[in-house]
Amino acid sequence: MKKIFVFLFLIFCAAHSFAQADIYAAFTIPDSLKKDANVVVREEIIKFTIKDINSARYDVHQVITILNEQGKRYLNFNEFSYEFRVLNDAEIKVYDALGVKKNTFSKKEMTSLNYGEGLVPEGKLTYFNVSPPSYPVTVEINYSVKFRGLFNYPGNYFQHSNQSVQKVVFDVEVPADLSLRYRILNCNYKPVITKEGNNDLYHWEVKNLVAFKTEKHVGTTDNYLPQVLLGPNKFQLDEYDGDMTSWKNFGGWYNKVYLKTSVLPEDRKLFYVNLVKDAKTDTDKARILYNYLQNNMRYVSIQLGIGGLKPFPASFVDNKKYGDCKALSNYLKSALDAVGVKSNVVIIEGGTTPGIVLEDFPAHYFNHVILCIPQQKDSIWLECTSTTLPFAELGPFTENRKAMMVTNEGGVLVNTPLSHYKSNIQSICTIIEVNEEGGAKVKTSCTLIGEDRNQLLMYYHDLQEDEKRKFFITNMEWKQPDNFEISNSKNKANPYLVSATMDYEKIFSFNAGSKLFFEPRLYPVFDEEIPEYEKRIRDYYFTCPYQAIDTTVYKFPAGFTAENIPKNKLVEFPFAYYTCNYNWDAAARTLTAIAILQIKERVIKAADYTKLVDFKKQVMADMNEKIVMKKE
Repeated sequence: MKKIFVFLFLIFCAAHSFAQADIYAAFTIPDSLKKDANVVVREEIIKFTIKDINSARYDVHQVITILNEQGKRYLNFNEFSYEFRVLNDAEIKVYDALGVKKNTFSKKEMTSLNYGEGLVPEGKLTYFNVSPPSYPVTVEINYSVKFRGLFNYPGNYFQHSNQSVQKVVFDVEVPADLSLRYRILNCNYKPVITKEGNNDLYHWEVKNLVAFKTEKHVGTTDNYLPQVLLGPNKFQLDEYDGDMTSWKNFGGWYNKVYLKTSVLPEDRKLFYVNLVKDAKTDTDKARILYNYLQNNMRYVSIQLGIGGLKPFPASFVDNKKYGDCKALSNYLKSALDAVGVKSNVVIIEGGTTPGIVLEDFPAHYFNHVILCIPQQKDSIWLECTSTTLPFAELGPFTENRKAMMVTNEGGVLVNTPLSHYKSNIQSICTIIEVNEEGGAKVKTSCTLIGEDRNQLLMYYHDLQEDEKRKFFITNMEWKQPDNFEISNSKNKANPYLVSATMDYEKIFSFNAGSKLFFEPRLYPVFDEEIPEYEKRIRDYYFTCPYQAIDTTVYKFPAGFTAENIPKNKLVEFPFAYYTCNYNWDAAARTLTAIAILQIKERVIKAADYTKLVDFKKQVMADMNEKIVMKKE
C-alpha cells in the first residue's frame, strides 16, 4: 500500500510540474493574476518585420484564457483586408478549462465578407466568433498579415483594463537605412535594441502584469493604457513617396495626393459659380455649397486607412453623388475652389473620446477628414459627412482635439473648436393640468440646439409615429402616459422642435390620505452616471458641455391647496451650475418650477471629482423633492 501512495504522489508531482508550464489550462493561472481579471493573456508574441519601404509582415501568436462572460469579446476574431493589407493566414484553437484542445478552426472555416460597397479594392472582412462550451475557456489565435505599401506602423498595447498578463513579447525588425521612431506611453517598458546584419531589432517583453479596473467615463484609452507607438521616417503608398519626420513633410505628402483628385470639369465649375451668384460674401458662398452637399450627396463609410488614403476624385463624387469622408471633403474643397473660396482639408481622429496626438511625434493617428475655411477670426469648420449638422458646426465627434491641416506649404497641427455649454441647449416647457381625481392633461414643447438636436435628427426624426413615442419615453425618460401624441419639426430645422400631448390617469406619485405627492417634473433633468470612488485616479469626461432649462407648470383645480412646496435650490461649482426656483400662486392654484442645469466643462479633473459627486448629490436631492398638495 505504501508503494502505491508513493507512486501516486510522484504522478501528482509530475502532473503539477507539467501544469505549471501549461499555458492552456486555466487552473495553472496564478491567483495574483486572477484578481480583477476577466481575461488572462497567457502568451502573446507579435513580430512586425519591415522588409523594405514598401512591404512588411505582421505575425501574431496569442494564447488567452477568458475567465467569464465579461471577457467574451476576446472570443471574436476579425481582421480587415484591402489593397495594401492582406490577411495571409489565420487559425484558432479552443481549449477547455483543463487545457484539453476541443476545436481547431482554419481561415477556410471563417466568414469573409466584401465591404465598402465595392469601392475598396479587395476589401474583405474576415471574422469568426468562438462559442465557448463554458468558462473559463482558452483560445489560441495565430494569424499573419502582409503589407504592401507602408503608411503607418502598428504599435502595441501591452495590457488592457480587467486583463492580466503572464507574458507579452513585441518584436520589430527594420532595415537600418529606414530606421524606426517609437514612443512609449503610460509605462516605462523600454526596448532592447540590437543589430542583425543590416537590420535593427527592437524587443519589448513584459511579464506578470496584474489586472486593473477602469473607472467610468475616463476618455480615450491613450490616457492610461501602456503602449508603444511606432512611426516610419520614409514611407511609400500607392506610388507616392512620403516623409513623416515632421508634420510639414507629412502634410506635404497629403497635398500631393489630393492635388490629383481635386479637378472638376469646366461645366461643373460653371454650375457652382451660378449656384452662388447671389451670395454677397465668401461665407455666404460656403453656406450655399455646404447646403448643396448635404441635400445631394450620400456618405459611404470607407474609413481612412481602408481602401487607401487617396480620395475618389471630386468629379466622381459630383457624378455619383456619394463618397466617404475624404472624398466628400475633397469634393466640397473643389467646389469652393471653383467659386474662389480657399479651404483646406483637415486630417483628424473622429470619435467622442479622441486619442492622443503628439506634437513631437508625427504619425498616422487619424481616421477621418473634415474641411476648414481659414478666417482671420473664427475659422469655418465643416463636417462634410453629416446631413444634419448646421453650417460651421462640428459637434463632439471632432471638437476639442488636435488635427493636421493640409496646406500648400505642408502639414500644420491645429486645434479644432472647443465645445461650449451654450452651444448645446435643451429647453423644455411643460404645462400639467391636474383634474379632480389626480389625473392630468400634459402639453410639453422641447427646443433643441446642438448635440441633442443632432442626436434626434439621427435617431428619431425618420422613425414611424409609434417608434417616435417609444423613443421619447425611453430615451428622454419621461413618465409613461396613458395616451400620447407627438409631433416635431418637419425639416432639419435649427433649433429642432418636438411637442407632445399626454394623458395620465394618475399624475401624482403616491398619496397618504388626502395628501397627494407630485414630482417637480416628469423626467430627469440630470441623469449622468457619476459613481462614487474612494479616490478617483483619472479625469472624468462628459460627452460635451451642455445646458438644460426646464419650466414645469402645475395647474390645480379647485379644492387643492399647497401643503409643501420645495425650497429654492442653488448648487454652484466652477465646472457646473444648478438652480431651481419654485413659485406658488395660491389665487390661481398654479405652481411654476424653473430649473437650469449647466455642465460648463467637458473634462473634470480627478482632483475635483469629489466636488462633482457632491454636485450630483445636491441636484438629485432637489430632483427627488416632492410637491405635496392637499385635496379637500
